[in-house]
Amino acid sequence: MTESFEAFLDRFEQANTAFVNGDSSLWMPLVSHSEQTSIFGGFGGLEVGWSQVGPRYQWASAQFRHSGAKVEFDYLDKHVGSDTAYSVAIERCTVKYVDQPDEFPHVLRATMVFRKEDDGWKIVHRHADPLGPRGS
Repeated sequence: MTESFEAFLDRFEQANTAFVNGDSSLWMPLVSHSEQTSIFGGFGGLEVGWSQVGPRYQWASAQFRHSGAKVEFDYLDKHVGSDTAYSVAIERCTVKYVDQPDEFPHVLRATMVFRKEDDGWKIVHRHADPLGPRGS
């Protein structure tokens, strides 16, 4: 039986919290290994295809050090279809970067696209960037 999308989303949230504590081990199995997988990440850039996306996620997680951060998710919208789903959320936490001694607020606007593959739900696209003040 295929895992429900809500159960997958719970695992995604746990993986996201581990990610901002420098641990990508829960995140990586959730990502599609497809060559159509893509990321517009919070550190900038664009990667397409598992051969680029996998290393980029590992690099991004390695920019954080363990701080006990817990990501809070404010879902603005979620939709689940038979084989695709998306979420639009604000992700909030306080993190420690490997090259900084202090903690920093980490607030991202995150749009995620998910697809049901043979072995369950997978992340196929992530677009996350810092939530800044609105310009006039």
